[in-house]
Amino acid sequence: METLTKHKHSYTLTAGESDAEGRMPLTLVAERVIEVATEHANALGIGYATLIKENIGWVLSRLSIEMTRYPGINEEYTLTTWIENYNRRFSERNFMMSDAQGNVIGYMRTIWVAMDFATRSVADLSRLGREPFVMADLPCPIEKTPRIPSLSDDVVCEKYTFRYRDLDFNRHVNTVRYLDLILNHWGLEHYDRYVARRFDIMFHHECHFGQEVVLRVCDTPDSGHGALCEIALPDGSRAVAARILWKEVE
Repeated sequence: METLTKHKHSYTLTAGESDAEGRMPLTLVAERVIEVATEHANALGIGYATLIKENIGWVLSRLSIEMTRYPGINEEYTLTTWIENYNRRFSERNFMMSDAQGNVIGYMRTIWVAMDFATRSVADLSRLGREPFVMADLPCPIEKTPRIPSLSDDVVCEKYTFRYRDLDFNRHVNTVRYLDLILNHWGLEHYDRYVARRFDIMFHHECHFGQEVVLRVCDTPDSGHGALCEIALPDGSRAVAARILWKEVE
């Protein structure tokens, strides 16, 4: 089990995966994080095949991505993951992205909870025991996901109704679709000039097919070039909160 403290997977960014600037898109970073976390969980015996026997499954609760740069087309990159901490309510898992020369180009922090499919509430992870949660004493130098303040009523708002392709196999909105909705707020000229150096997102309530939500965005030039975002349900409650910090493209 000691050999499973870390898990890594190498990829090559294809042209079909890149964004309009020829870089790895933030959404693909999130997809790879979920994919590599799933691989490691399966290897540790706490993946889908094990959890579904208890009628529970992993759900991403928080995600923070901090990148020095993003891989370009045909560039090889490696994502390494390890568990930092674990308790009966959640598991903290970190990631490091490196290039083909071994240079670190990004870190990610995540928090995962197990959802009880019967009650749609957080399950008690203690039923899985402690042995499968092999933790590694490795540094992850980026800050943890910060608290994201509520937005005022006078921010920019856009309505959106979730469709079939927004769903995952749990029949709620796929994690990456929330990122798509947020990132599509800005146009091509913005992304020609800026790239996200830091992205934080917190998931509060799941959304479903046919549900109308409101994307609310507040640019924050006074506290560093960035934006605060939230996806609100019809009753005004927060489904998702996010923060983006931009930097100019070099």
